[in-house]
Amino acid sequence: VKGKAAIDVVCNPLGKSGGALIQQFMILTFGSLANSTPYLGGVLLVIVLAWLGAAKSLDTQFTALRKEEELEKEMERAAAVKIPVVSENDGGNGSFSSDSSISPSEASSPRNN
Repeated sequence: VKGKAAIDVVCNPLGKSGGALIQQFMILTFGSLANSTPYLGGVLLVIVLAWLGAAKSLDTQFTALRKEEELEKEMERAAAVKIPVVSENDGGNGSFSSDSSISPSEASSPRNN
């Protein structure tokens, strides 16, 4: 939202005035609009190539940032999920416990809510 506001307020008028200045400079240099057309096409080509390069660079940066955010979310989910831990009782049988800090006697006794 902030980027769009900056483009709408600053870059849009700057681009229009910059294009008009380039066109006026070309007309004054070459005498007419018809004579300056091939050069204006070259300027347009350079601007379009620069724009495509900037878009590709932004895509690369955005993709890397997105992967980093997804990795952080995965780590948060993994930390939030409690994985059952197998603990051994006195009898040697394995039992599942959601918290490894609970002693075997606490795990086997019923809890009152």
